[in-house]
Amino acid sequence: MSSKTTDEKRVRFSERRSSVRVRSLLPCAVRVIDESEIPKLEARILDMAVIESDSVLHDTVDWSERSDDLPREVIFVLNEVRALRQQITEIQRLVERQGEGAIEPRWVVINDRGFRVTTTEDDPDMQPGQFVEVKLRIPSIHNPDILAVGEVVRGDEKSTAVEFRAISQLHKKAIIRYALRRERQLARSGKYPSIRDND
Repeated sequence: MSSKTTDEKRVRFSERRSSVRVRSLLPCAVRVIDESEIPKLEARILDMAVIESDSVLHDTVDWSERSDDLPREVIFVLNEVRALRQQITEIQRLVERQGEGAIEPRWVVINDRGFRVTTTEDDPDMQPGQFVEVKLRIPSIHNPDILAVGEVVRGDEKSTAVEFRAISQLHKKAIIRYALRRERQLARSGKYPSIRDND
């Protein structure tokens, strides 16, 4: 098999992974924004990515692997510090959520490129070309709270489609992981129609 064929297969597999989309009931809020607000939101997205990447890094560090280099007491203290950092990060998330108010669950069809959300009576009138702030919460340990800038690409009285214009790579990967896990779960649950989503 030529390297060109192998490369083409890898590209197709990568495209399939990133195009997997799922329909799910997720906490979601969409707010129409002015183009002048985008730089401020992009800064917040970047800050969230920095905090979360740091948290993931500390979660994956296992100080016991360095037991030959460090005394047991030092390893114990480092592990305690890591646990405290995780708790502080979770408290920060809870405080931020309280300050922002509740995000109502909405039916969304989502992948790492964008999403389609069902329209409700409370939604503002969203027209193609408008920019929106997107807040989304997915079932994930490391990256549950997603913030992104999107652009409305189409909409009608039933739903609105949005493409992501600014989103961190961490959050894109978290969406892909969630979509793949949920797709696998739906495939396993195929013989139980009562727990499948209605299309």
